[in-house]
Amino acid sequence: MNGITELAKLFKERDNSACYSPVIGQIIDLPNVKIRLGDKVILTSAHFKSCVDLTETDENGIYINLGKEVVLLPYADNQKFIVVGVVQ
Repeated sequence: MNGITELAKLFKERDNSACYSPVIGQIIDLPNVKIRLGDKVILTSAHFKSCVDLTETDENGIYINLGKEVVLLPYADNQKFIVVGVVQ
């Protein structure tokens, strides 16, 4: 393969960035919110912004979202996330 062809392939790879698709996580700790992605990744509040109140409580002071799944949208090369909502 000549140098021009190699350079063209490198440009094409650079232009085809990976798509960001939603991921599902589970809330494992409250009130210091921790969300588990898969088996090994734990997100803390430094890793995400939320569109919903994850620390909401019921009339007895019990966290209603503990253990529930959340939908997250990745950004910043999958290093940060936006919590879009809680799966009921």
